[in-house]
Amino acid sequence: MTLLRTIAAALLSTISACGGSTDGNTAPPGGNNGGNNGGNQAAGFTIAASANALTVTRGASGTIVITVTRTGGFTGPVSLQPTGMPAGVAAVFSSPSVSSGQTTSTLTVTANASAAAGTATIAIVANGANVANQSLSLKLTVTAPAATGQFTMSLSVSSFLALPPTNIPSPPVLTIARNSGFTGPVAVTATGLPAGLIVATTPTSITGNTASVLILNAGLANGTYPITLRGTGGGGEQTLTFNVVVAPPSAGAITWRFCDGGTRSPQYFFAVKDGAGPWTRVVPNGSSFSFSIAAPTAQVALVTPDSGGFRTTIYDYTAQEITARAASECANYPGVSTRQVTGQVAGLAANELSITSMATWQQSTLGPGSYTMLNLPAGPIDLVSIRGFVNANPDFVMTRALIRRGLDPATGAPNTPIDLGAAESFVTASSTWNFGNTNGESFSVSEHFTTAGGTAGLLMPIPGIDHTTTTRTLGAIPAAETIAGDLHQVVATIQTNGTITRATRQIIAYARSLSDRTVNFGPALPAPTVTALAGAPAARLRAQGTLPAEYAAGVSFDMTQTANARFATIHATRGFIGAGTTYDLQMPDLTAAVGWDTNFALRAGAATNYWVSGGGPVLDFGDARYVFNATRVRWTGALTGITAPTDGATYLVARAQGIITP
Repeated sequence: MTLLRTIAAALLSTISACGGSTDGNTAPPGGNNGGNNGGNQAAGFTIAASANALTVTRGASGTIVITVTRTGGFTGPVSLQPTGMPAGVAAVFSSPSVSSGQTTSTLTVTANASAAAGTATIAIVANGANVANQSLSLKLTVTAPAATGQFTMSLSVSSFLALPPTNIPSPPVLTIARNSGFTGPVAVTATGLPAGLIVATTPTSITGNTASVLILNAGLANGTYPITLRGTGGGGEQTLTFNVVVAPPSAGAITWRFCDGGTRSPQYFFAVKDGAGPWTRVVPNGSSFSFSIAAPTAQVALVTPDSGGFRTTIYDYTAQEITARAASECANYPGVSTRQVTGQVAGLAANELSITSMATWQQSTLGPGSYTMLNLPAGPIDLVSIRGFVNANPDFVMTRALIRRGLDPATGAPNTPIDLGAAESFVTASSTWNFGNTNGESFSVSEHFTTAGGTAGLLMPIPGIDHTTTTRTLGAIPAAETIAGDLHQVVATIQTNGTITRATRQIIAYARSLSDRTVNFGPALPAPTVTALAGAPAARLRAQGTLPAEYAAGVSFDMTQTANARFATIHATRGFIGAGTTYDLQMPDLTAAVGWDTNFALRAGAATNYWVSGGGPVLDFGDARYVFNATRVRWTGALTGITAPTDGATYLVARAQGIITP
């Protein structure tokens, strides 16, 4: 073919595809060919389709008619060839060669059962002897068959943020809803996978009702990738589509870093709402989440594992409070380490108890014994060791103590033996505290002594023993043995003893040196109104009420579905709530944020225990979030993790509880 003929063919193809004539056929341009000239048409042909698009259901066929119109005296055969068929699609003409005297051929397009649903452009190329070739383009759409068979499928996400393999994800859950009587397997495959992305269910053949969808980003480029899951079984099939999103780490002025292996690892979901803006997923860089806040207030949503399920925590703070809370994460929830030390404790009678503390680790002995301290941070560490006994009340009475500051033992090495009867130890001090406004309820008292070097020294067993005596003798480290930065923490707790034991009123007080004191519990918290939000996705709850002046610093709303291992908490400060005494806390709708998984949320129809805490979260001794001493000794109510404890500070909190089925 000459260059001129090639150009002419391209022009003809373009004109034909654009449908330049009213009947869908396009005549070739005039010109000299085979002795024809002037106003005569050149010998040749055009092709046209009975439709410019074809839709085929997977597992079925569709047809379209191609018409050949010969011009300028051309009478020869025309061969037809379909090209550009997507994988799993075949096409064949009833007459691959349209002979002289014929004008049409029917194209049959068949999509097999593995063809991917979607739209592609295919081409029909026509060739004749000694004339210009012709072509036209058609839109081919492959669709999934209508829902058939004995099951339906649903996925717990509409999108999934595919992070590098170093970030541990929570796999989405595929649910198979079976019709009555269908118990057979459902085989699930994924289509539309680009290079670098692996998507598969485990198991691949589902005999139960659920399966995990494993998604692995093996070097996939940034972008959004629609993925189709196809399930077959019981003589029918179902499909669903979701997006896999790959994005670079987010950037911003605030970085919230989680310590590796800490109690809040891994982080399955982290999103931010800047003022009245939308919820936006934050893409981590390792275990650090960076973002910026422009509005005076903002919210952070975090999902972490808890008791084999999920805990969603919402922080409703000012911008400054979020910045401070982000900076304190590792101090409140330190990571794990392999550093450990051992030691021996002597100088106490067989019926006396010793408690030895290093960093956030404690171990007790009854009588002389040994201890092993685990998970110790790098660098110098203080050691606090005490001895005492249980009196008739029964309360723990501390009698002697020992403090060693700045120890730096090698991992696995023994500490110098402790002798709580030797000159290195000292007699402890005591003070008398009167607790008011108990309303005759039993309460317990616990104590810590936090050193300036960061060790949370336990001064009595936790939890303390409940009884109604309002005058208590508290042990203390003598003032002469303290240095700047040391703080005693006294926690007095009135609690309920029901199905789930929880504190109802609490006092948390700090002082470098303890002296005689009277301190009053705050009033009972007015009962909140807790409701399920109408029309909300999943089980979103709302708590409304008023805060007495004693608890004005903020409010927390805890929700627990123990049977489902689903937990949720909202922490709101006064800066976020605004002026006044009322509060209105609502679990937010996070479905618009990339990667939100409905499997994280509370379950509709499940009994849910709730607690609303005025003044901030209550320091429950059995709550896994707060049982670790790194968090406990930094407790400042609603401002925990925002404001550090100070000498003389006292915090009051109170809680109301109930049960609701959303």
